[in-house]
Amino acid sequence: MSGYIQVDGLIYTLTARLIEIAVILIFAYKLCGVETVFIFKELSIGLGAAAAFGAVVITLDLISRVFIHGGLLVLLIARQSIDRWMLYSLVGCLIGPFAEELFFRGLFYSWMRQRLAAVLCIILTSLLFASVHGHISMIQLTGGIIFASIYEWRKNIWAPFVVHALANIGIWIIPSIYPLM
Repeated sequence: MSGYIQVDGLIYTLTARLIEIAVILIFAYKLCGVETVFIFKELSIGLGAAAAFGAVVITLDLISRVFIHGGLLVLLIARQSIDRWMLYSLVGCLIGPFAEELFFRGLFYSWMRQRLAAVLCIILTSLLFASVHGHISMIQLTGGIIFASIYEWRKNIWAPFVVHALANIGIWIIPSIYPLM
């Protein structure tokens, strides 16, 4: 459609993701992992897991500096110039992660999990998750494994969503604020 209709990429992505969310919630609400007894508990678990993950990333970067000039983070993420940071943060750090968690963990993972062992489901859904981001990178693959593992543990999308959203924020913000980059 992009050759026929002139639409901004972020607006197009926002619209597509909102439609995806609406379709999943309308047609698969009971199956998509949004139901939970204590949502604030799940969100808190997500915050704690994201903080732990962030601490591990910074620790690994500091350790890697012994072996890699500039550290591991310099090789994995780069500073991005973003003109419309409000729209980017809405699409890339909130709506996108929510839509992806609804689909990849809430629907796809839970459907596979009825048929396969958890480890196999985590690997397969993580590979698919990483591949739809353009190419299979270590960041998306690691993220997929972490998000699916948390989903397996919590049986809903809320904690993995929080970790996913904060990881996307971290990928965007860390190169600008981390003093060692």
